[in-house]
Amino acid sequence: MSHRYRIIGAVVTLVSVAVLNRAGTLFQIPEGVALVFPAPGIAAAAGVILGWTGALATFIGYMLLPWGLSTSLPRIVFFAFAASIEAIVPALFRREPRGSSTNRTVRIIFFAVFLNTFISALIGVPGIVHLSNPPMNTHDIAVTFSSWFLGDVMSVCIIGLPLIVIFSPRFFMRAPLIHIFRRWLHRGGLRIVSLFLIVLIALLMEFVYGTWQINIHWMAVFLIVPVLLGATMGGIGGGLVLNGIVGLVYVVQVLRVSPPEAGDSLFLAVFSSYMNLALFTVAAITAGLYSGRSKVLLSDLQEHERLLEESFEDIVMALAAAIDAKDPTTVGHVKRVAEFAVDLGKRFGIQGKQLDLLRYAAILHDIGKIGIPEKILNKRGALTKDEMECIKQHVPMGVEILEGVEMLKPAIPFIQYHQERWDGRTDAKYPGYYGLKGEAIPTEARIITVVDAFDAMTTDRPYRPALSSEDALRELEREAGKQFDPMIVRTLKEIVTSESENAAYKRVTFNSRSYDSDS
Repeated sequence: MSHRYRIIGAVVTLVSVAVLNRAGTLFQIPEGVALVFPAPGIAAAAGVILGWTGALATFIGYMLLPWGLSTSLPRIVFFAFAASIEAIVPALFRREPRGSSTNRTVRIIFFAVFLNTFISALIGVPGIVHLSNPPMNTHDIAVTFSSWFLGDVMSVCIIGLPLIVIFSPRFFMRAPLIHIFRRWLHRGGLRIVSLFLIVLIALLMEFVYGTWQINIHWMAVFLIVPVLLGATMGGIGGGLVLNGIVGLVYVVQVLRVSPPEAGDSLFLAVFSSYMNLALFTVAAITAGLYSGRSKVLLSDLQEHERLLEESFEDIVMALAAAIDAKDPTTVGHVKRVAEFAVDLGKRFGIQGKQLDLLRYAAILHDIGKIGIPEKILNKRGALTKDEMECIKQHVPMGVEILEGVEMLKPAIPFIQYHQERWDGRTDAKYPGYYGLKGEAIPTEARIITVVDAFDAMTTDRPYRPALSSEDALRELEREAGKQFDPMIVRTLKEIVTSESENAAYKRVTFNSRSYDSDS
């Protein structure tokens, strides 16, 4: 933290402690018992965030605007010191956080919520007992100690912890949970929904109590809903922030609507309030830690999945390179087929994982050629009948190769049937292999059929020179409804001839001798 912000923080702490110390009377209930006392929440947060600077600012703040028994300088100093213990203890044990988010949270809870308030009460209450007139009995001492200790604990829970998690979240959580929390802070819609829910529940509490006199402490349990919502969406940070708002709303409603009255029921009423505030805080912390951990694990799983997909992509491209190496006359063929296949797939509504499968199938549609002799693949003249039968085996060979790859099993039909004809003929010059026809052929396979033929025609081969794009498109149109799906042919023509798509394909010349392998 920079020197400038440390000074600003100290000034804000000093003023806040002084004002809230004097305003503590607003939170008192009969018999001198305070439901909560706001200043300790600021003090604990200052000790954690600012260290000794915050502790000093807290002490001066308590000195500036004393109240109650602090009627002389010695008393002012004594009670200011006793109250400042709640900042001194966290400052004394303050260190750069390390370890898991759970360990960090436990450390903060121990030093900034319980130990500091307990020591403060242990020092301050004897002073109150000494100065009381008439003398306090055991019951009164117990009530005073409980009021100081528990009231300050609740103050730290609903004021101190939210401040710490907002300004120094590293004391509660590691970087991944901080990222989740800050992302939640920037999603205004979720905060608005949570605040609206808190206000709605508070108004409902008041209405139900006024109409049917149902105990307000029982109805307060519904306030745990926005706390859990914040914890679920924002981790422990979101839970503690909403816990602070919920706690303050609950305390205000208790003091406004159903303030505890003097008598035997006072302790029960105060204890019920503390139990609800403790319930909110425990829910915020436990649900926040669990939710944050789950989100981090999910994020890690997604990252591992991304890395796996990248590795899988590298493997697929390596196989494509192997195909190119086997048949050097078709270098770049599979990459160009994949580009066109993806564009066509998008136009036919294929998206997401299915589009990825189409791309993989387009890249690997000739993977079976690895098992075909090179003398047949590179033959310049016409193939014999036996050679044609051998070439046809590249499809079942490719299927056999890919059957052992779990991620590619859904794409196997696209490869297996990419040689099928629209009319289903198996006796034509370029016959189908399995006799499927029309819509029985998977759309992805029909797409690969068309773009495979187009790229083959516009690329130099050992047995003929490349055709122009225009001539290749005319040949596809002649065979549309026979060898090729007419709709896919029309769509491919639109892509090739469209002015809006032209720029995307300028880098591809459809000639293997000038193809840019980095494109």
